[in-house]
Amino acid sequence: MTESNDAQQEQTEKDQTDIESSVCNSTHHQNGNGVVYSNTNKGTTDDIPKCSLSEKECWELATEFAKRFSKGFISGVGVYTGVRIVTALLKNPFRKSLPVIWQDVMSRDCAAVAGFLGLYPSVYHLLLKLLVRYRGRKDGWNYGVAGGVGGLSVALLDSSRRQTLAFFTLSRALGAGISTLVTRGFLNHIPFFEVGVFSACVSLIVHCTAMAPQYLNRGYYMSIIKWSRDYTDERLTRAFREPGPRFLTCAEIGLHEGSCTKHRVTDLLQSLSGFAKLYLPIHLIPVLIFKRGLLLKRPFFVLYSLSKNLALSTAFLGLMVFLAKIVICLLRNALQRPPPLPGFIPAVAGAVCGLALLLERFSRRKELALFVIPHFLNILYVAAEKSPALKPFLRLPHGFTLVFALSMTSVMHAYEREPQSLTMLINGVLRFFFGPSSNSTQNSKTSKTDTVKSDAENERNEEILKKF
Repeated sequence: MTESNDAQQEQTEKDQTDIESSVCNSTHHQNGNGVVYSNTNKGTTDDIPKCSLSEKECWELATEFAKRFSKGFISGVGVYTGVRIVTALLKNPFRKSLPVIWQDVMSRDCAAVAGFLGLYPSVYHLLLKLLVRYRGRKDGWNYGVAGGVGGLSVALLDSSRRQTLAFFTLSRALGAGISTLVTRGFLNHIPFFEVGVFSACVSLIVHCTAMAPQYLNRGYYMSIIKWSRDYTDERLTRAFREPGPRFLTCAEIGLHEGSCTKHRVTDLLQSLSGFAKLYLPIHLIPVLIFKRGLLLKRPFFVLYSLSKNLALSTAFLGLMVFLAKIVICLLRNALQRPPPLPGFIPAVAGAVCGLALLLERFSRRKELALFVIPHFLNILYVAAEKSPALKPFLRLPHGFTLVFALSMTSVMHAYEREPQSLTMLINGVLRFFFGPSSNSTQNSKTSKTDTVKSDAENERNEEILKKF
């Protein structure tokens, strides 16, 4: 009886081996990512027969890798050029001419950025295909591992950019994780959660701008000074930071004469054109990159949407700067204290001005909240670096490279499996460099779902406001 069972088991294993061999030799197809799978696998399982690569397939993988790298490198040069223009406008939105950036485009820094944007998608897709082939499964682990290992290519960039990207992707990974937990019912939805997060982060940022600029990135600090129009580092130092014998009025600081409220309203109206000039490339570039087809098919609709979004963003930033400055003026004049400025004043001003985010549409609220989180994290990092007790824990070799890689593990998994947990902007950027996700149909539905969710969210928030 035992010998009969053993013989039967051997025959079953032999038959299974023959089946897998025949499947590996059968006609193969490719999905949206180019991942090879057999036409015999028509069930719901993601199991894929394991088989080795032939010489022809190796050559095809190498050729595709080179093509992806070339395409990503060229796109990286274009993105670098656009970012340099936008950055120059952010530093000085009131300039009268476009910045000259040709020398920057021909620099080694541009080559490093373009190399990273070419290498990462190439490595990601290569690893994805190899993992599917040798693991024999097409699941979320493949996307996470390929995204994390490919993310190590960020080592091509300088340390400052690695730090910026590490905090940027970490905030996106946290946002994707929270959105997924809310979608799956593990966390309850909190109305105006993005506005609260934004206000909390801006509160700390405004406090550091007024009292401790050493905790902010130098470029970001100077951008805030430019946005404020009448504040300068010297005026902030004299009025807010250095001890003085008596209270200094706004006129003595050199800000303005007469009423603070009248001056701030006038300053708000005068700043709108500069802020519109700042936001125009921010809204226009994604349209030209991600919505070219829609722009050609429905130009009036796209231009109307662009104009509306530009007006909302301009009003948002103008009101935000206005609220920050008017609250500081009102509290300073109410307390009449000599400098240095009490720390709670800029913190309160930051929290209040963050409420201007309510002017933005729902999808932009989330994006702007995720924009300020990296600066919030950078402040905490610099504070920890200055702390003798915490500094030893930060001495991790290639720490920012590892943080970026681990964060991209979550981001790429979300992009392929839970695209609705990412903002439309991040989905668009990843689609531009990595191509359509493994669930292209779900992605196409996601954009429509996000629009419906945004309208429903706005209606729900309006009902809550009416109750108050």
